[in-house]
Amino acid sequence: CRSSLVMSIGCNRSFSEDVAHMPVIRDPEIQRAFKDLMAADWGELPASVIHDAKSALSRNNDDKAGQEVLKNVFSAAEAVEEFIGIIMNIKMEFDDEIGLSVYQRYATYLDAFGPDESYLRKKVETELGSKMIFLKMRCAGLGSEWGKVTVLGTSGLAGSYVEQRA
Repeated sequence: CRSSLVMSIGCNRSFSEDVAHMPVIRDPEIQRAFKDLMAADWGELPASVIHDAKSALSRNNDDKAGQEVLKNVFSAAEAVEEFIGIIMNIKMEFDDEIGLSVYQRYATYLDAFGPDESYLRKKVETELGSKMIFLKMRCAGLGSEWGKVTVLGTSGLAGSYVEQRA
């Protein structure tokens, strides 16, 4: 290849060629598993990639250095996958705490009322609205959908009659 800025047709570049040198792996199965792991989304490791990595690690071969590299990458991928799960759980808890999921619950609940129940829908909007306005004022960084609703529901909807009806 020419420089890192100019790519010609048919030029093959390795992962992060300009940033870090990739380890030398002699065994083709280990190399394939390594490349698949490096190309995979570590937020949700595909089962086939996990299977191939475990298979390559369990084989007895001469490329011990390659197996060690693959073992380290696989361990890092599993740790990242687990950590991303923790981060996403925390994010969802934050969303619930500050009311980001309240709008969806509220909209689902209101959509559950039929056309012949418009009086009831209006009463629900009136009763829940002022509480949601206070919540809206206290929470920063909420999405634009909050501005589309004149009267909103409350954050205590989880597991309540509201969710059972919807």
